[in-house]
Amino acid sequence: MSRTSYGLQSIDQKLGNLLKPLFQGSKKEFVMINNLAKNWEEIIGKKYAAFCYPKSVNFNKDRSGARLTIAVYNPAVGFFLDNNSEIILERIAVSYGFKSINKIIIKQEPKQLEGSSKTEIKLPKSEEENLQQKIKDVADPELARVLAELGREVFRK
Repeated sequence: MSRTSYGLQSIDQKLGNLLKPLFQGSKKEFVMINNLAKNWEEIIGKKYAAFCYPKSVNFNKDRSGARLTIAVYNPAVGFFLDNNSEIILERIAVSYGFKSINKIIIKQEPKQLEGSSKTEIKLPKSEEENLQQKIKDVADPELARVLAELGREVFRK
């Protein structure tokens, strides 16, 4: 039976509590994926960590090694990781002190990244007034909003 703690918890405990419901494997696999997630930036590099994450660890039937599945949001990063998988395997081995992962599988997944959301375009006051004048007779507010965004894109260029 697991014990629920109601007080201050370390980041390791919090991360473990967040990952545990998502992970259905053995305790050894959970510990490994938890450690990979905590050290992901160091293993993969800060530049690439925003575009991928360690999705799962599956041990071979004979327990001789494991396969790490990395979910990637950007195909260029996926290509880079695939071509540099030996370096990543070495970094993981250095992190654990032994070669725990013997194969890396790259899985492409779609995701809207937080930093890639559109920022609102600010036009000079005269152009904004001109745009508002052109869409003032549109009855549907959602259509007017979309037309205003499109107009800002056109005027910006």
